[in-house]
Amino acid sequence: MKRKQITLVLIAVSIIAVMIIFGVWYTVPKTFLKSSDASEVISISVFDGNTGKEFIIDDAAQIKQITANIQKAEIKRNNFSVGHSGYGFKMSFIGKNEKVIDSFIINSSDAIRDDPFFYRCDKGLCFDYLKELEDVYAK
Repeated sequence: MKRKQITLVLIAVSIIAVMIIFGVWYTVPKTFLKSSDASEVISISVFDGNTGKEFIIDDAAQIKQITANIQKAEIKRNNFSVGHSGYGFKMSFIGKNEKVIDSFIINSSDAIRDDPFFYRCDKGLCFDYLKELEDVYAK
């Protein structure tokens, strides 16, 4: 009988530990492009899911501005994105040798989608700036 009680206590403690670890991991802010410097990014491929237009940003100053905006934003997991469709700007950050450094979707000025999660940012992402660049670059 004592063995059953010890086993049940160990299972309960294990479940609680896993829940605490998951809770801490879920609430810790995420940094996109964390280990990337803007100078490593050669271009940014952008596809607007609303208009169907695709364009490439290759100006170093614009790349630096976009990268800095995303890196400085405090972004937290908000919800699961599995099963959701549609998006704003699908972005791929391209480095040397055409290697994709990172890719994710900016849905609005305060939301990023990187499956399986939506991420929320209260300080504002460069969504409007990307709309302006789309008018310049997209054909």
